Amino acid sequence: MNAIFKVLCICLLTTSCVAVAQISLTKVGDARMEYLFWDVYDATLFTTTGEYKLGDNPIKFKLTYLRDFAAKDIVKATNEQWQHLGKKQLTTQYSDKLLAMWPNIKKGESLTLVTDKQGLSVFYHNDKHIGEINEPGFAADFLAIWLSENTSEPALRKQLLGN
Repeated sequence: MNAIFKVLCICLLTTSCVAVAQISLTKVGDARMEYLFWDVYDATLFTTTGEYKLGDNPIKFKLTYLRDFAAKDIVKATNEQWQHLGKKQLTTQYSDKLLAMWPNIKKGESLTLVTDKQGLSVFYHNDKHIGEINEPGFAADFLAIWLSENTSEPALRKQLLGN
């Protein structure tokens, strides 16, 4: 019975991932994150319409890193941004999940978030599936780091939104 359940879960997850892969996504915008004199990553946002509206799904958000980073440092930066947005509770809710999922990153590698129509989140490292967070609110909270009006990087937000 346990084996049947696992196969069913894999089929459901695969179907969801395949369904998103078959949907045509259009680039909304892209931007380069710079810190002092370092290039950190290139970010690209895709939606079905080519426009971003909070709550619309599916979405694809890709970060291509321009430097090496340890996973713990990426999670730390994520937590700092959530704190900046007044969402400190997310740090305790998601830190361990993200740290267990995200690998150390080398220059030129990517982390990509893809949501399905229900807003459930799937992460990819260099286009290889690495895990999911099956909580509908996560994607909006994660994307708020870059797309919220209160982001710490308003110029980056503007470029990602195609303005």
